[in-house]
Amino acid sequence: MRSLILGAIMLSLAGAANAACPDVSLMQNAARGWIAGQRLPDPLVRTAQDASCAYASFRSVLETELGAPVGVKVGFTSRPVQERFGVTQPVSGALFAPMLVPDGSRLSLKGSRSPFFEADLVVTVGSSAIMQARTREEVAAALKDVRPFIELPDLALQKGVTPTGPLMAAYGVTPWRGVLGRGIPISDLRDPVADLAGLTVNLKLDGNSIDAGTGQMLLGHPLDVVLWLIEQGGYELKPGSVISLGSLGGLHPALPGHRIEADYRIGGKTMKVGAVLVP
Repeated sequence: MRSLILGAIMLSLAGAANAACPDVSLMQNAARGWIAGQRLPDPLVRTAQDASCAYASFRSVLETELGAPVGVKVGFTSRPVQERFGVTQPVSGALFAPMLVPDGSRLSLKGSRSPFFEADLVVTVGSSAIMQARTREEVAAALKDVRPFIELPDLALQKGVTPTGPLMAAYGVTPWRGVLGRGIPISDLRDPVADLAGLTVNLKLDGNSIDAGTGQMLLGHPLDVVLWLIEQGGYELKPGSVISLGSLGGLHPALPGHRIEADYRIGGKTMKVGAVLVP
């Protein structure tokens, strides 16, 4: 009898563990709803493994509706953000072409639910050799350029849902839109590794500075974010792929009428990006 009881308990625990990865249809319906402007449900994931399983189903619908990914967003790359969400390492999600808009755009917030904006940084892959990179120098050698980027994530969760680390990972760190500016070729930097470490950014709202950041906020060095992504696998980085490296400061509510800008300095050079937010 004791063995039967223990067996039943083990089967129950196994069932609970399996149930932690949400049903495929739940995540696929969530993706269709998100594209239609609806809010995201709580998939009840508790671990990184379950979040990864959930995101695979969610992402499959995005790829069907939005096309093949054009890049990757890496989130939770700064210590304050990791502490806020109770995680110890970054997470990633796919970026799709409709999510990226050019510098100077009048960016409509239509379809967003809880949009924010933040200073970010993008690098563009120049060579598929990046998949074999193991050092910062090897990553830099396989990059085409570094570009200014203001990300507008949409924390589109249903009312009452708490944004935990695993939940955010289940939705690919909730990318929605991003303003991508003209960058600087890596070949134009005298010392790409040192210059990226020394990068600074000033985020502005309606011409007034509201936040600032440095390259060291990104896992200690921007290129270490790329190394982490390569080590994790799951994405094919090829020439033209863009990688969003993470937040260079805090999240700020995005509202119609806002004029948002980010000014960067890297290796004695400057780059900037901006947009006007409209209804």
